[in-house]
Amino acid sequence: MQPAITAFLSTVMYFAIVLGALIVVHEFGHFIVAKKSGVRVERFSIGFGPALWSRKWRETEYRLALVPLGGYVKMYGEHLDESVDDSQGSFLHQSVWKRIPIVAAGPGFNLFFAILLIAFIHMIGVPVERSVRLGRVVDGSVAAAAGLQADDTILALDGRPVQRIDEVKTYITSGAGHSIQMRLNRTGQILTVPLTPQKDANSQEWRIGVELRPGEIDMQRSDPVTALQQGFIWTWRITTLTIAGFGKIISGAIPLKESLAGPLGIAREIGRQADQGWRNVVFFAAGISII
Repeated sequence: MQPAITAFLSTVMYFAIVLGALIVVHEFGHFIVAKKSGVRVERFSIGFGPALWSRKWRETEYRLALVPLGGYVKMYGEHLDESVDDSQGSFLHQSVWKRIPIVAAGPGFNLFFAILLIAFIHMIGVPVERSVRLGRVVDGSVAAAAGLQADDTILALDGRPVQRIDEVKTYITSGAGHSIQMRLNRTGQILTVPLTPQKDANSQEWRIGVELRPGEIDMQRSDPVTALQQGFIWTWRITTLTIAGFGKIISGAIPLKESLAGPLGIAREIGRQADQGWRNVVFFAAGISII
């Protein structure tokens, strides 16, 4: 099978799994809280339009519909013009203190689902960089002039040990072009190389002209309690960033067309994340679940 077809099928599969899981969790939240509140649920549907499969169990019809871009829970008596014979099982006849949790349960379950996804990833192991290795050295760059070579491992910058790519990037870009003493390991030989970053004409960032790659990677695993804490921390961080992002959209700081993505945009991003590994897909799914 050609690589392009394989990549397309992989993207479709991941998209279906991610979107399906988020829809099921969201609608199940409405469903179970409505049930527990005494509201009769007439239909639990994954997808919209004509039914591809349906089965009635007790008072609820469960169905899979043709258009899989959402779902819904149809509750008895949820419309103002709906004829109601049983007020006890009617949604609109419940007190406001019962209706609010039913409506909020969908987003609430998605939020909790994100916490569980991140906790799961931390329990099975998160890849953690332990060293940074040089990749391609750009011809005519500062790195090339200094004699840096592919597969050199960066040990320290100005005497400060570094282990992650973001540490190296931040140190170089925030240095305002000041000279850096880079300590390297080249096949067992320890070298110290002076470098003076130059400002890139396009990005206006200070660079040395080399590709950075992860070197040694360890799998950092957490116990269930710590993993759950990480899930809460990560979810809170993404939630605050999302709220701040919406604020920037409303204020016009971020153009609307650059901040919103439809199903095709989400599918493309899932495909890009899948190229980096299934853990990235899970992190992305958690992010979408919060939004």
